[in-house]
Amino acid sequence: MIKIAGTTHQTFSFPADIATASNFYRDFNRILPYLPHIQLVRAYGPDQFRVMYHTLELGVYRVRIYCDLQVRYDEATQTLQVAPLPNKPPARSEATVHSLTAQGYFTSRSVFRPRRERSLVDYQLGLEARLPKPFGLTLMPDRVIEQIASNITEWRIHEIAGGFITRSVQAYREQAAASGGQTVRSARQEVFPAAVVRPPRRAR
Repeated sequence: MIKIAGTTHQTFSFPADIATASNFYRDFNRILPYLPHIQLVRAYGPDQFRVMYHTLELGVYRVRIYCDLQVRYDEATQTLQVAPLPNKPPARSEATVHSLTAQGYFTSRSVFRPRRERSLVDYQLGLEARLPKPFGLTLMPDRVIEQIASNITEWRIHEIAGGFITRSVQAYREQAAASGGQTVRSARQEVFPAAVVRPPRRAR
């Protein structure tokens, strides 16, 4: 089995107060489409879901990682947590000539802080899994494959986080403008470079 993992930590500005920002992001069904490469498989119940991470890597391998998760919001700390949901039957690990399938763990944490009329969102995102070894790489050492796979996963996680921030903020601005209930201040998203981890180079 090949272990992969990727994480990112970013901070961004949301164009509304904390109550509005947290209510917007707490609705997982609403925000899920803003996450690139993440698809809803099923809802187990309120705030409990199975999702699938799905990408095409190296132009050859379709990677599918199923993750069971639960969403919780702590009012006291103004923290939205997406954590693994235990006690669900895992997806069966499988490798074919052109696909890899496994169970994994998807996590995120969003901490909301006031910033004048806006909110600052401290956002962390992670994905890890153990994948079966690809058929076409059986002669390559596991250590080398893990390094390549983890580099790709790290790059993808940065891609997911960046896409999520851009899509969700833009969607809120469009909804607020359409409702007329919120002044949309700027079409430019604020991201704070000092708090953004630079994405690694994508493996070729």
